[in-house]
Amino acid sequence: MEVVDIDDIRMRLAQPRVGIEMALEAYAWLKRSGDFAAFVALLHDGDAHVARNAAWVLTKATDRELSQLLPALDELIDIALSTSNDSLRRLTLNLIVRLPLTKECLRTDFLDFCLDQMVRLSTPPGIQALCMKIANRLCSFYPELYEELMRTIAALDLSFYQPALKCTAKNIMQAPRRVNALKIRCQ
Repeated sequence: MEVVDIDDIRMRLAQPRVGIEMALEAYAWLKRSGDFAAFVALLHDGDAHVARNAAWVLTKATDRELSQLLPALDELIDIALSTSNDSLRRLTLNLIVRLPLTKECLRTDFLDFCLDQMVRLSTPPGIQALCMKIANRLCSFYPELYEELMRTIAALDLSFYQPALKCTAKNIMQAPRRVNALKIRCQ
């Protein structure tokens, strides 16, 4: 059965369990229509299933396709900051981390949120790791913030954290070394 319009998609996304076939069908409709704004609107739906499933469908998009969401970056950030649904928050952060972030994208409330969530033990590991990745990208535009982030990560007792955060922290801490090693080899 082919998806006809956004109302049809909304009805299908209202199901508690949406299978990969339905997600791919909704994604195919999204690709054909190019109506990414309609999907962003679904992230605000009062039905938590619709919002979460719409975010899940958006994660199927390529990075190039997701770049169409750049005008809605503030809206995505607001959703990540305000939702109480951890699944929607994780999926929204997953979309944000895939967008091209610039110096102009820096919102201090969002950076503070990411810095807080990445170290909070009660935060789900996927959200912690995504927040650390986003904080790393946002801090990279400002040397003083970047150094503070590196000190914060270095000070973490990683034995209390799940593998997702341990791996992300390790990769971030090794990245400057890799960049410096490349600089030394090139000189």
